[in-house]
Amino acid sequence: MKSSRGDVNGLWKKYLSSRAIKIRNLLVEHYRPLVHMQAARLAQKLPAQVSYDEICSAGYDGLMEAVQAYDPKHKAKFETFCQQRIHGAVMDWLRALDGQSRTVRSFEKQRMLHKEVLDSELGRPPTETELSAHMGISHERFAELARLSRLGHEVHLSAVQSDDDSHRGSPSGWDVSDVHAVDPSQRISRQMLTDYITRGLNREERLVLVLYYTEGLTMAEIGLVLDLSESRVSQIHKDVIARLRRRFKDEVAELVA
Repeated sequence: MKSSRGDVNGLWKKYLSSRAIKIRNLLVEHYRPLVHMQAARLAQKLPAQVSYDEICSAGYDGLMEAVQAYDPKHKAKFETFCQQRIHGAVMDWLRALDGQSRTVRSFEKQRMLHKEVLDSELGRPPTETELSAHMGISHERFAELARLSRLGHEVHLSAVQSDDDSHRGSPSGWDVSDVHAVDPSQRISRQMLTDYITRGLNREERLVLVLYYTEGLTMAEIGLVLDLSESRVSQIHKDVIARLRRRFKDEVAELVA
């Protein structure tokens, strides 16, 4: 449920006087749509392997920092102030990620090449010990790179434990209770269903569906995010839904044939 302007102003007054973690987190919850909109814009410009959800995770760090640093005496609207913080947090995350991801990509390529050689020589799939020895790296280093390769890009929301922000990364810092929280397995199932339904759609079409059905944005708001007219967003939505109906009708027909 969205807070009214009066409620938000009241939260700001309480937070600026107390700097209480609980109130800060309520403000972050209220401004979450700003992260979603910024993430959708960036998702259009970044490589496809950088997912919308990962961008959102990095953006939340920027939003939290913006809430903590905001000073209304400077007379800038918070919505304007936090956009740069969110964008900067995502860029910092990408810069930190890039060095590691290049190493992992290089490892994956070399592992595949060496595995093909050993497959041919041994007549069977090689063990990790045999692969690491053939690649000339320690088994410990091989296992670590293999773990990173399996995990992919691991992004988490930084949170603080105390009011002075001296302890980052504590899971207890993000202490806003959510009565509507769902089991993680349900969230994963929903993500898998989303991926299945949107399979074959281009990025713009997928974002229209995700922003409309998952994030709850209106056609006009999606148009602002994607730099499209409201009528164009409506047309994309209509076309995609028609295609999906035809696709799933055909798939059901094949199953019962």
